[in-house]
Amino acid sequence: MKNFLRTGSLLATLLFMVVATPASAITVSPDDSAIRYTGRWNFDNPLEPWIGWQGSTIEIQFKGTSISADLHPGNSHEYFRVILNGVPSEQLIRLESERATVTLASGLPANQSHHLVLMKETFYGSNSVFYGFDIADGVVQNLPPRPALRIEYFGDSNMDGTSLYSEKDQQGSDPLSSESGTYYAYPATVTRMLGAEMHLEAAGGATLAGAGDNTVKNFIYSPDWYNQDSSYRSGFNPHVIVVNAGANDISAIKGKRQKNKVIDRFRLVVSELRNVYGDTPHIVLYNAYGWDLGEPANYSHELVNEIGGNLSVFLYPWIWEQWHGSMVEHAGQARLLAEHIAGLGLGFSIVQPAEIFDGFGRNFNVANGSFEYAARTGFEAFGWRYVDDGVERIYDPAGAADGNYYIRLPVGDRVHQGTDATGDFQPGATSGGQAYVVRAMIRGTGTEPTAQIIADFEEQALYGRGNAQTQSFSVDGTWREYVATFTAPDGTWKTYITLKSAGGTVEFDDVRMSEY
Repeated sequence: MKNFLRTGSLLATLLFMVVATPASAITVSPDDSAIRYTGRWNFDNPLEPWIGWQGSTIEIQFKGTSISADLHPGNSHEYFRVILNGVPSEQLIRLESERATVTLASGLPANQSHHLVLMKETFYGSNSVFYGFDIADGVVQNLPPRPALRIEYFGDSNMDGTSLYSEKDQQGSDPLSSESGTYYAYPATVTRMLGAEMHLEAAGGATLAGAGDNTVKNFIYSPDWYNQDSSYRSGFNPHVIVVNAGANDISAIKGKRQKNKVIDRFRLVVSELRNVYGDTPHIVLYNAYGWDLGEPANYSHELVNEIGGNLSVFLYPWIWEQWHGSMVEHAGQARLLAEHIAGLGLGFSIVQPAEIFDGFGRNFNVANGSFEYAARTGFEAFGWRYVDDGVERIYDPAGAADGNYYIRLPVGDRVHQGTDATGDFQPGATSGGQAYVVRAMIRGTGTEPTAQIIADFEEQALYGRGNAQTQSFSVDGTWREYVATFTAPDGTWKTYITLKSAGGTVEFDDVRMSEY
């Protein structure tokens, strides 16, 4: 097994029914030219193509009343998602470690054309095998052309969607919270926003280079993570290559020469990418800032100055503490990266918005301050952590202070959100008494309802908080606006805004922050 294998809890019921093939169905063999594959599929046996990497897809256009797929996920459970006529399923297909025929869509109008994409969402075990489609009352049709633009991604757990449905990297109320995912992770989201085609090679724990198989350098030459061959070529010719790795190299390399050794690894990865893909693709070194004093964001720009050519660095803020980003934070990453790629002058443009609301507040503001938006696929995160800690997001169009939703906090409970302290999504610290004003509509019930708005400030590295400023307000049962002002200590990289009930039950709505 790969060293990033994780197993999740069993769902209470299968989300998609495993059924027998209808007698009237036509079978579409895996080698049929009507089927389109994306990703690093292996066709040594064209009747049993297999795939390892998550984010890979199978695509077909058809008429018919239902469609099923014959799949073997490999030696672990895996998740798949159906995208029918451009609409992703809210439920995922979970297949255990045995071959099964699973219904992907049913009850379809027989006289209408349908476009179906089946995405492999996870890569937990061995390679998965596809044995074909069965379509009831079916007619296979020609697919639309492939997208003209292509993006390839190489990286670690942030890129592979680890804990996409969890804010704490652990089992929570959502049955998917111990699982990873691809469809709503930032690489696939960026690719859809730009109308492109994607290849994704990423795994938890991956380093840029070094010992073992789990390195970006090896992914370049690997059809399935398990095997590497310097002669391997996928045939995919990307216009943009995104590399999001380096954090695990910091953990693996200690000592005074850490920076030089990590730069050597970046240099090696860029060289290997050029060896395979040539000088034409634009390589984006995509890294977070605000998690470690020695983070690659400090010096990855030096590589651009040294190497030159079609190479850029793009940075995003790590403002959600020690755990992986959930799909809410991935949406924020996706918007920033899509904007960067669209600005490279390569013909990319943003053709559709991200499906998930932006979890990054811009221009000093918080995100989703009226709590109108939440995540997808049953995941209830709404951009203020943590959804599992007792907060209620209330739907009440008649009673909300703004929009349709507000949040309710029992006494002692709190939610918080990190923001970029300088408000510009650029690495660096505050200076000169950076001040903020937070406005919120608040009401409360119970004994002496008391609301608190708290600002806490963190320097570049994580775990450096502990200098919170608190402002308390006695509230009543009527929505009223309350205002808190805070001044960040010089050297602050991240500002965390907390909403808390210090007495009674307190409700918040229409939270806004701006530069003072």
